[in-house]
Amino acid sequence: MAIVPVKPLAESKSRLAGVLDENERAALTRKLLERTLLKLTRARGIARIVVISRDENVLKIARKFGAWSVLETNANLNDALEQARRVCIANGARALLILPADLPKLRVRDIEKMIALGEPAPRIVIAPAQRDGGTNALLLNPAHDFVFQFGENSFDAHAAQAVGSRYQAARYESDTVAFDLDVPEDLILRT
Repeated sequence: MAIVPVKPLAESKSRLAGVLDENERAALTRKLLERTLLKLTRARGIARIVVISRDENVLKIARKFGAWSVLETNANLNDALEQARRVCIANGARALLILPADLPKLRVRDIEKMIALGEPAPRIVIAPAQRDGGTNALLLNPAHDFVFQFGENSFDAHAAQAVGSRYQAARYESDTVAFDLDVPEDLILRT
């Protein structure tokens, strides 16, 4: 299963506030989410997509793409991911791919390559962000027993946790997954 966490549209992409107004940022987030969901629906190996958000409009978009929508009960990303993971595991998920919606260059083959790298279990696949030391994708196989540590320098935190666990770690290097749309300069580079 894949989990896509999404902030409420009104709160999205706040670092772009200097160049885009609230409506433009919400429209950009909506477009990125729709693109991500489309890529996930086309990828082999994704049995189900789960979108977690506090925004009912985001959840409506998710349902249009056939994804399960989970109303987030906490504004903290790692807590939200844990909530979504519990839903996935309760519904038979064996492995999880955590994928943010702000990867404008994401390709279907990236998703499929990460899934392939995640076999055989126990495996973790971590895709680094191009800046800030973050994690732009995380695959867990099996889906449980791993603490989400998304945020600044999360790539190193996830990698270090894998070293002390039963998971074998693989790094997924890809310019298309490493690029996330966060700051004004990214708007120029996104295509």
